[in-house]
Amino acid sequence: MLDNSLLTISKPSRYVNHEINSVHKPKEGRLSFCLAFPDVYEVGMSHIGFKMLYERLNSSDLIVCERFFMPWTDAVAELKEKVFVSLESGTGLKSFDILGFSLQYELSYTNVLHSMKYAGISYFSAERGEDDPIVTAGGSCVMNPMPLKEIIDVFFIGEMEGEIVSVFETLAGMKGQSRRAKLEYLNSLSYTYVPLIQPDKTVKRNIYTGFSEDVTINSLIVPMMPAVQDRVAVEISRGCTRGCRFCQAGYIYRPSRERSIETIAKDALCQLASSGYMEVSMLSLSAADYSRLEELLVTMTRLISAEGSSLSLPSIRADRIQDFIFRELAKVRKSGFTIAPEAGSQRLRNIINKNLSEEDIISAVLKAADAGWNGAKLYFMIGLPFETDEDVLSIADLAFKVKRAAGKGRFDIKVSASNFVPKPHTPFQVFPQNTASELRRKQMLLADKLKSYRMRLSWHDVEQSVMEGVFSRGDERLGRVLALAADRGLMFDGWSECFDSNAWKQVFRDLDLTMEEFASREFHKGDSLPWSGIDSGVEVSYFEDEYEKARTEAVTADCREDACTSCGVCDFKNVLNVYAGDKLPEEPPQPEQEETFHYVFYIEKRKAGKFLSAIESIRLFTHAARIAEIKLAFTHGFNPQPKMRYLIPPPVGIECACDLLALECGRLNNFGEVQKKINRILPDGVKVKRIIPYKVNEKRVSFAGRYRLGGELPSMLDKLAAEDKAYYIKKDKKGRDKKVELAEFMLHRSGDEVILLSGETGSFNLLEFFAYHGLSRAELDVERKNLYMFQKPRPEKSSGSEDEGEDDEG
Repeated sequence: MLDNSLLTISKPSRYVNHEINSVHKPKEGRLSFCLAFPDVYEVGMSHIGFKMLYERLNSSDLIVCERFFMPWTDAVAELKEKVFVSLESGTGLKSFDILGFSLQYELSYTNVLHSMKYAGISYFSAERGEDDPIVTAGGSCVMNPMPLKEIIDVFFIGEMEGEIVSVFETLAGMKGQSRRAKLEYLNSLSYTYVPLIQPDKTVKRNIYTGFSEDVTINSLIVPMMPAVQDRVAVEISRGCTRGCRFCQAGYIYRPSRERSIETIAKDALCQLASSGYMEVSMLSLSAADYSRLEELLVTMTRLISAEGSSLSLPSIRADRIQDFIFRELAKVRKSGFTIAPEAGSQRLRNIINKNLSEEDIISAVLKAADAGWNGAKLYFMIGLPFETDEDVLSIADLAFKVKRAAGKGRFDIKVSASNFVPKPHTPFQVFPQNTASELRRKQMLLADKLKSYRMRLSWHDVEQSVMEGVFSRGDERLGRVLALAADRGLMFDGWSECFDSNAWKQVFRDLDLTMEEFASREFHKGDSLPWSGIDSGVEVSYFEDEYEKARTEAVTADCREDACTSCGVCDFKNVLNVYAGDKLPEEPPQPEQEETFHYVFYIEKRKAGKFLSAIESIRLFTHAARIAEIKLAFTHGFNPQPKMRYLIPPPVGIECACDLLALECGRLNNFGEVQKKINRILPDGVKVKRIIPYKVNEKRVSFAGRYRLGGELPSMLDKLAAEDKAYYIKKDKKGRDKKVELAEFMLHRSGDEVILLSGETGSFNLLEFFAYHGLSRAELDVERKNLYMFQKPRPEKSSGSEDEGEDDEG
């Protein structure tokens, strides 16, 4: 959607279309699939699996896949049904053949129901008819599908990138057949759960055996606004056999499978070239366990530093940190350094099977400090099974020991403690979660102890953690809970500013339920668990044995380094641990240092472009320039930025026939060809109209914008001027009212056009002006027709004075 109603809500770039590398296909003759993420755009566009499925589904000529992200609360309140449409074509969710939700977090479930409600789709699958889409769900949360059993039509259990295209191509061939026939086909697959067809089915988690030979993504979408994880991401391995007893991902992604260095390098370079990003993150549940990590880091830092990019690793196990990790990462931009000891005492680390010693943790931090890092984050959990107050206090003791070992310099230690949530398909799945009051008591205990060490604690909201426990461990009764919560307007429960604990408690009371009977229920050996119908591949007896070993503080070795632990996942033919091969990518040519030049790009911004802020516009052109192989010049220092600036950016919502962008880069030899190349990359409505060689010196030039006022705006301007009201009030940087008068900026007025001066004294914001006098931003029709740049008159120099500043290049 691209109309001016977006100007009435925050971050309109969340809802516009045509990002770089997005796909647009006609729906006629194809199966239409809407891939939905029940959180805001910048969160959903951070999820690599979501983007991977989008690309793979659109690789088929039989399928058109579009995206939907949950609108933020202001958009829901202001625009309602209007904003519950797909991003690519603005199609209502009800009009798709398939509506598929990616479920990564239990506290997004109410957003799923809101998405259906505003789209006119019944909450409950039994009430849907032939005109409704088939509602599907996948992701880590569906390992317990019971809370959504009555809501979702089809659950896909496990890793789907190797299967999903063929499944939906088959459905594309079933056009015209009944809804029931399609559900029966989907139920015939071993990895699907279709409650309406076979409610008692045992479903085997799908394992993608082709992972090691595959790539992540070819053409990475570049979001219109920065995503939470705004970089290229490459999976270097999948699965983990460490056996941390609290970690669901460590069990539901087994076995451990590595990709070769050559495959990883090709994957990263392909994504960098197609997206223009400047950072690569190597994803893995346990990156430091990659069997050829030093070779990988040496190779990747060499390859991507040649591209002007940096490298980052996720959280690294302290016992795996070697000097070479910091040596290689320090060659490019230093990213954050994180260690997750999880528990403060060795006793509790043994219970959770986190095979780390205190010496490992301190040694890792010292290596980071020696390598030039200026801080580390330590992640812990409270509320773990068999935890005592002494274990909680030991977190503070360990953090202080680390701080003291790192010295009194600038090295900063940050301590964070999350609240343990028992997850299905882990040894601790049977453990009753601590109550909110008990978790809160432990938080205060730890915070006070850290305070005595002059350290601070970051923690998670306990009520949200308990709610996560409810939906992690709950059963089908929670479908009614979710429906009532959605009807009462509860949404974005994973966001602290939106989560309403009291409203949730009232929902449970009104249904004669309690949170504790789900989150704090203790299961015993032999009990049937709500998620027992889902087979993760790990034997139930293995989980039971691991829980008993936790009681006795016994540890289990990693099967990659020791004997098989008989968890049950591997068949040792197709499903088994896979290690990286020894093939390396070819050595790239070293780039030559180029002389740089200054240019001004004349650009047009309409349609989606008018909703981009100045920062978002610079970001867009940075990506487009890098994809177009323009060799941008960068600033120096810790976080290099492209030498590019927007000259007098317009307010968000004003269409611009001519804007000016100044940049420094390598020589551009053919302006016409560069212009064509970059315009093929830019989104619809944004284009480069002209390029000139010119170095802008703002001290010596002034700017003036020529604006067209549409509709009744010219007569309103005349009326306000006649009444001596041609001004608006805004807040200055100190929060004080400031009067901004039109007369101070007006250069010329003729009919429906005005020319306004911009520069050192600021600019006159026409949208703010008309909004201040009572018009809705959605009603305003303002266009910047041109932006003029002209030389300021040079002051006369006194005898013997020197000219300051550089001459303009023209």
